[in-house]
Amino acid sequence: MLSDCAAFVDEVVGSLWWTARFPTRDLARAPNLRPGNGARHAFYREDPGHPTITLPRRYRTTAVVLHELVHWTLADATDLPNHGRTFTRVLLDVVAEYMGAAKRERLAAGFAEHRVHIGPPPRIAPDGAFDYAWDERLRLGRGATFRIDWSDQTPVEGVLLSRAHRTITLRGGEHDHAIPQRDVWRVTPMGSAP
Repeated sequence: MLSDCAAFVDEVVGSLWWTARFPTRDLARAPNLRPGNGARHAFYREDPGHPTITLPRRYRTTAVVLHELVHWTLADATDLPNHGRTFTRVLLDVVAEYMGAAKRERLAAGFAEHRVHIGPPPRIAPDGAFDYAWDERLRLGRGATFRIDWSDQTPVEGVLLSRAHRTITLRGGEHDHAIPQRDVWRVTPMGSAP
């Protein structure tokens, strides 16, 4: 029933695990569920005023609800592919938390069998914030402008020149900045290079 799915959404989005990872995706902003009468598949979308998840009857499962909630977590990450490496990483973590380790391992095995790429674990900022998209942004972002928060250093803004030898090179003004990839804890897009 749709009401059971809505209760599950509230349980997930209201959990401490969820709140720690996605603090801006809270119960007040949780997607409304729609029955999807006549729809051929489940989907997430941004409707005017509030996001929605459409769930036709045959898609009212825990796995589908979690899949669509992951789309919601990444809705503002318009620079990332809809089903890219960040998506698969978040989905694996969400499945592990809400469906258990065995389901997560089955999903991971399916990803491996079909050669689906999975992003690395999130980086955690000193304030405890999670950044799941750091790696995919750097992988896809040559020529884009980013703000890189790293180590205990002052954040650096600039155009991504390269990511060779585990070093991120940004051009900020007249200077190039070399940042060890292991020290990065947040990558924020600032727009494209001119």
